[in-house]
Order: sequence, then structure tokens, then C-alpha cells
Amino acid sequence: MQLFLHLLTLLLFVGNLAQAETRTVEFIFYTEKIRINFNTDILQVVKPSIEGKSIKNHYLSLQRTTHQSLLTDLKLQREAFALNDWLYAELVRGAVDQILSGRSNAEKNLLIWFCLSESGFDTRVTFRDQRVFVCVFTKDEIYEAPLIEDRGRTFVNLSAIAQIKADEEGVFLLDFAAKPNGRAFSFHLGTFPGIKPLLEKKTLNFRFKEQQFPLEVNFDRNWVRIMERHPLIDEREYLKAPMSEVLRSSLLPQLTELIKGRSSTEALELITAFTRSCFKYKEDKEFFGRSKPMIPDEVFHYPYSDCEDRSALYYALVKELLGWPMLIIGFPDHLTIAVSIPDFDGDAIEYQGRKYYFCDPTGPANSHEIGRLPEEFIGQEYEILGQFN
Repeated sequence: MQLFLHLLTLLLFVGNLAQAETRTVEFIFYTEKIRINFNTDILQVVKPSIEGKSIKNHYLSLQRTTHQSLLTDLKLQREAFALNDWLYAELVRGAVDQILSGRSNAEKNLLIWFCLSESGFDTRVTFRDQRVFVCVFTKDEIYEAPLIEDRGRTFVNLSAIAQIKADEEGVFLLDFAAKPNGRAFSFHLGTFPGIKPLLEKKTLNFRFKEQQFPLEVNFDRNWVRIMERHPLIDEREYLKAPMSEVLRSSLLPQLTELIKGRSSTEALELITAFTRSCFKYKEDKEFFGRSKPMIPDEVFHYPYSDCEDRSALYYALVKELLGWPMLIIGFPDHLTIAVSIPDFDGDAIEYQGRKYYFCDPTGPANSHEIGRLPEEFIGQEYEILGQFN
């Protein structure tokens, strides 16, 4: 009798597959309209009870569906728009929201888990009550997000990040690894996606040697939107983030024109005056209520920025405009930049046989002096967080 029921269930499942068809969902992904094809047999995999064995069987049922078209389209969109891992996960979430429209968050998270696993990531699932959380293995330093350890690997809870507020209550870890040798999920910010930019304009003005310089700058607001959901990562990663092509093509020609004909030292002084004077200062916790390091495009969007944000922008500008070696210097309560300036004398640190002179990008406002360490940091311990050669 038990064998008969098993065969009947299998026949019904195969029959449902035969009736399945291909459908297309459309959704807006930042500034792009995305079309994803999927086979409707995915819809026939019903929501499991939220407990270990049922969740595992749900995954195995999804594996038996004709899911290849969904994964292929997701991969094609990832390649077409040069999406990093974080944005790929956002793409998967957007597709699943449409495919399972009207279904529970638990069902959606189970399909997101399946898609990320079948895309090659090492994943885990945690659950509690009727909620399911998708976790991915990462080697990156992640802050203010729930983490779990399993089999010597660290997993970050993507579902809690998406919900913004981390859930601090206990959860159960599903004892099942879909792809135990899967790759790590990266949160690095070193590349920009190939999606259409969302232009925003900002008018700036700064003073340099008794003269005012007005600038009108375009930047890509897509990156502001992306970073609103991005988890907090190691501060060095923000400093490595490049300017968007929109910002580069708008800002760099104007600054290049301003430094033309000036000595190398005076050119650096002008860049320093720019980052010190164009933006209002306020610490993250005072303005955002939390730590919020920015990448360069964000500095132009928000009304306030602090030393971390100015350092990220300054680092990018000196790298692009002058190409001089630099160090990122971290004090207990301050971040600054030291630059290897040719034929210069001032407050410096020697590192790997080269002198680097302090050039604080933050302040004081309406000043341009370089090669001086602010008095409040003299004698303090510091850490070299990064280097550009």
C-alpha cells in the first residue's frame, strides 16, 4: 500500500510537470526593466511546514522542477549588467517577488535560497515560527547583521539585512547544506553595475587662496539607492570604491582645468580645499543615528559627511588626478590620508622607505594647508588601513 501511494504521488508530480508552461515576469530593477522566464511547475511546489525535514524536502522538490530557464535568465541578466554578488541577490529577490506574488515571505525566501544555492553559493537556512531566513557564506567582515557559524564557515543573514532591522531572537539552523563546497558571497564595492545611471545634480562652491570656485556636478543616485540596503562592511572597502562614471566624467574635467598650470603642491592644496569646504560636516550618528560610511557618489547626495566620507572622496580624487602614493591612516576617532608629495617638507610618517605627508581631507573648512597633522592627533596611536602605490 505504501509503495502504491509513493508511485501515485510520483505520477501526479510528473503529470503536473507535463502541464507546466513557461511564463515571463517583468519588474523594475533600479533604472532597468527586467524580464525573467520561468516554468510554472515551480508554482506547484507548495509551501512546506516550517520545520527541518519539510524545508529540506521542499528544496529537493524544487530541484525536480524545470528550473533551468529561471536560473539561465538570472545568469544572463547578471552578466548583461555586470552585477556583483550583492546586486545579484537583489535581482533574485526582485524576480522571486514577482514569480511568487501573493505568496508568503517564507515561500519567497525558500525560492531565493534555492536560486542562490543553484547559482553556486554556499548557503544555509535558519527558521523560527513561520519565518525563514536565507544565509550565505562570506569571508568579508560584516557588521550590524546576524551571523551564524556552521562547519567552520561564517554565514550572514541576507533576509534580516533586507528587513533592515536584525532579529536578535534565537533561530533554528537547518542541518542541510545544498552546496557545501559552494563559493563565498562577496560584499565588495570595487565595481559598478552596467545599469542606466540615475542622474542627480549638485551645485558646489569652495574657496582657495582668496578665490571662489563654483562647480556643478552630476552623480549617479543609483549608488545612493544601492547603499541604502547594503550591509555595513569593513571601512577599507568604502575607500576602495571608485566614483561612478557619471561623477568621474562630470567632476574630474572641472578639477583638471582648475589645477592646470599649477605646481604639484598647489594642485594637491586645491583638491584639499575642495573636500574641506564643499560639504557640511556632521558625524554619522548625529545625522543618521548609526554608522554610515559613504562611497564617493553618496557624499554629493547627502547634506552632511564626516571624516570617513571625505577621506574616501579625497583618496579617489588624488588617485585619479595626481596618481601619487597614499596611505589611509586610522586614529581612534578620526580617519585621514597621507600623501607622498615630491620635494615637500612637513609632518610625515615613513612607511616602507617612503615619506607620506598628512593631508587631512576634512578640515578646517576654508583652508588648504597640507603637510600638517591636526594638533589633537599629535602623539596618538594610529593604524595604516590601506595603501595606494
